Amino acid sequence: MPSSDPKRRETATLPDRDDLMVELAGRLEVLDGLLNRLEDAERQAADASEHILRTRRWQEDTVRTIQEERARMRQRQRALDELADHARAALTALAHQRSLPPEVHELAVELQVLDAAGFLTRRGRGR
Repeated sequence: MPSSDPKRRETATLPDRDDLMVELAGRLEVLDGLLNRLEDAERQAADASEHILRTRRWQEDTVRTIQEERARMRQRQRALDELADHARAALTALAHQRSLPPEVHELAVELQVLDAAGFLTRRGRGR
């Protein structure tokens, strides 16, 4: 039977103190779990950020290396083309001789092979 005493009704509607402590402890555990997950996510984000920075540095180094190698290759190509031009000029000058050493004929053949293979960017004049 309901009591007519107002104090007794107030305490009857309030949850038991032990129930509140259990609920509070449960909520604290949930918050602790969320905090742990947040800390893990922060560590993962920091690791990912560091990985991105290392990857970016590696990409920049790779691009720089490729650019340097391209410059060296262009330099070598120019040197090869100049050598081929000098060899052609020498062959042209020697063409008027009656007998030529075998090395001259070999040089002419090697120039033709290099040119046909696409190793020379300047094309031979008057083949």
